Amino acid sequence: MSLVVAQTIEGRTWVARPNCSLSEAGRKKLFVGTATVSGIIALAFAFFGAWPVLPFAGIELILLWWALSRTASTANDFERITLAADQLTVESRCGTCVERHQFQPYWAQLQFVRPPGQRHYRLLIRSHGKEIEVGRLLTEEQKRALATELNQNLGAA
Repeated sequence: MSLVVAQTIEGRTWVARPNCSLSEAGRKKLFVGTATVSGIIALAFAFFGAWPVLPFAGIELILLWWALSRTASTANDFERITLAADQLTVESRCGTCVERHQFQPYWAQLQFVRPPGQRHYRLLIRSHGKEIEVGRLLTEEQKRALATELNQNLGAA
């Protein structure tokens, strides 16, 4: 996962995005190429009498199409944390769901906790009875670094 930090006029911004090395054109080329090769092989086997290969080739292509479309639907996910002097804003996109939360930096509390019975830590921002998790797209080390940096900057704000 990638975490980019930027200093802007408004304040400091952290943007986390999932790794996405395959573009839309790349996904199309991969599917067409796989479908072509799989189709030729399946038709060759069917020609020699092994016709049951055809449905399995179709199932294989359906599963590949599903996996690639799932990858495409989450390719634009992000999480943006913007800390200005008077406002902490957390924007996130997961699939088609876009959320935006705002906090007063003075009252915001950052907690890096590991819930009982779970292996992974959670990075939480709490204020006035409202709690959200940030860093879902990050590794444990990146969450720890983000928590340290946010704590330092929240105190400065």
